[in-house]
Amino acid sequence: MATGTRPQTLIVGRSALPLTGAVEILRARGYGANATNQFDRVLDDYDATDLDLVIFGGQVPPALRTHLETAISERNPRTRFLSGLGGLAPLLAAQVEEYTHGTPSEASYDHETRTLHLTLSDTTRVVVTGLWAEAVPPEPIPHTFMISDGELPVGAHAIALPEEVPDRGAFVSVRIGERTSVLRIGPAPRPSGSATPQALPAPEPVTTRYPWTR
Repeated sequence: MATGTRPQTLIVGRSALPLTGAVEILRARGYGANATNQFDRVLDDYDATDLDLVIFGGQVPPALRTHLETAISERNPRTRFLSGLGGLAPLLAAQVEEYTHGTPSEASYDHETRTLHLTLSDTTRVVVTGLWAEAVPPEPIPHTFMISDGELPVGAHAIALPEEVPDRGAFVSVRIGERTSVLRIGPAPRPSGSATPQALPAPEPVTTRYPWTR
């Protein structure tokens, strides 16, 4: 697939809302996108020759992911695979955009000062969004916080993260023109010591079958 060509993307994960939300965002932006949480039916429900990109969520068992990657690659060697960074629809969509258009080299993050640094060679619209999830069983609560959205002139810019964006487990999506970068803000959240293991309820079944081309 040529750089900049929107990939036909299948997202394989567990929770219904991130899956359907990511598909909605991507399709609104002109991508061919589908999603499923029916792990054992992926090869039956989708034609591997249609797939440019497959994103696997963290709840897909490793052995099953290996099996699916092998089977899909045998049928379509051009398919590429990514690990989803988290169960957040905007985050999954940002990963697809980052894969499609390339990471903008103008963006970097300083963890010490919680500051995003940008160096622009052209006047460009820049959209910076904080993304994280609050761990509340049975499903994490997603949060999206708009940090900045506007046209910035040529030169260096520093954007401080607001206190609403947590130090752990958060990401920042930076869209500079058509290119997107996903930056991690600190390490993953620490597990609660008082939490007791419990079986998660079965998720709502999801298998979208939208046409790949619009």
